[in-house]
This record gives sequence, structure tokens and C-alpha cells, in this order.
Amino acid sequence: MSRIRKAGYRMATWNKIKFYYDSIPGAEGSVLTATSEAAGCPASNIHNMLEVNRWAATDSAGPQYLTVDCGVGMERTADYVAIFGHNLGSIGASVSLQYSTDNFSADVNDAFAPEAVPADSVYLKEFTPPGARRYWRLKINGHTGAPYIAVCVWGNKTELDYATSGFDPYGEEVRCNENLSQGGFVSGVHVKYAERSFSIRFEDADSALYGKVRQWWEVSGLKNFFVAWEASNAPGDVFLMRPDVKFRNPLKNGGLYRDITINIKGRKG
Repeated sequence: MSRIRKAGYRMATWNKIKFYYDSIPGAEGSVLTATSEAAGCPASNIHNMLEVNRWAATDSAGPQYLTVDCGVGMERTADYVAIFGHNLGSIGASVSLQYSTDNFSADVNDAFAPEAVPADSVYLKEFTPPGARRYWRLKINGHTGAPYIAVCVWGNKTELDYATSGFDPYGEEVRCNENLSQGGFVSGVHVKYAERSFSIRFEDADSALYGKVRQWWEVSGLKNFFVAWEASNAPGDVFLMRPDVKFRNPLKNGGLYRDITINIKGRKG
């Protein structure tokens, strides 16, 4: 936690902002399989970060596994798992993330103990990272219906810094068509969806912070990713968002520091 002072006034107490985009599922050279796949809903849909397609199991028999083989000599570690666009809460499912050195033959380990998914909203779990392992899998168990998931990634989170200016994490814009009469009266409103957006600013950022931001931009690009603006005091505020198409973070003070601004937006679920 930190109290941030700027221009003579004290801002609110925040945690460091976190990005979750690094993914073992879908990593180069890895192979992803599922216990079962419904027609048109393959496991490969979970890591493209799109909301419009998904993996779905064929039935409610459990457990169901989403398993990744990272490949020979390509062991990976992780410290989070994030799930979006699912029905795990509705069907009473519990989840755990497991890792292994022998494809779960004799060596089976839980990165965290199985826990019930409380709702069908974004599920995020951080845990102490184990050493690098070749095999990883998400275990879904205890469900009463066939599970489905639109986005599911696990990997290493990126902890940035404390924001140096205020922003509204609940700011939104309603996308709609409004019909007005010639006299200016509202004759009809068709609401399409609501879009969340906010701007994160880090003033006088050093090279270490810029390196994290640059890595995120190079790896994740314009794709959706998960954002936690206040993981401790607002743990439920984990949003699937995407960045602005511009990446500009000007140098200052003779090139020693940068002012970093990240504009992000995403559909409000």
C-alpha cells in the first residue's frame, strides 16, 4: 500500500495496478487438450481472448480437464489463473490449477486447493508460483451441468505501479441509438451495450516500469487482457479490457524518465 502525494495534495490509498495477459495456454510450442469438446467449441478458443467463442464440454460428467503440454525443454511457471464468460458458478463447479512433470501419471500437484466458483463473473485466483513445470491443467469438478468457458488463461501476472493521477474505474458510456422528434423530444432509445473505459497514468516512470509496459504492449498488443485496478480493496473489480491503438509514452528529464498513459476500454459485462 502507498499514499501518493502530488502537487500539494494527498490522493487515495491504492494498490499497484496489475495486468494479466501472459498465458501458458496458447504459448508457442504448447499443446492444449480437453477431456471433452462440444461440436464447434474446441479448447483452443479459451486463449484467443475473444468473448464471442468458447470451449464447451459435451456433458456434465466430471472431472473435466483443460491440459497444456508446454513441450520438451519449455517448462513454464504461473502465479494466477483468470476465467471469463463461463457458467461455473451456475453449475456449482469448483476449480483448481494443477501441475506435473510426468503428464499427471504419478506426479500431480495443486497450485491452489480446489475452491467453488461463486458466480459467473470474472474469476481470478493468484497463488504462490511453483517451479517451472512442463504440464499444467485446469481441473473442473463437482458441476451439475456441462461447463463452458470463453476465456481462460494462466501464467505470470504483471504488477505495474501506483497510479499518479486519479481515474474512475466505474466510468462508462452507453452505446445506443436515440431517436428525437423535430421538437427535440425523445421518441425512442435502443440501448446496444455499455462500455467501460479509464485512463491510467504513471508520471516520472523509470526504465523498469516502462519495460513492463512495453513488454505488455509487444506481447498482448490490441487483444483483450485482464486488469485489476485495486486487487486488495476491490478484489471483485477484475475487468476484461483492451488498449487504445496508440502507444506513446514520451521521454522527459533528459531521457531518464517517461510519462506513461494507458487508455483502456471494454464491454461492461
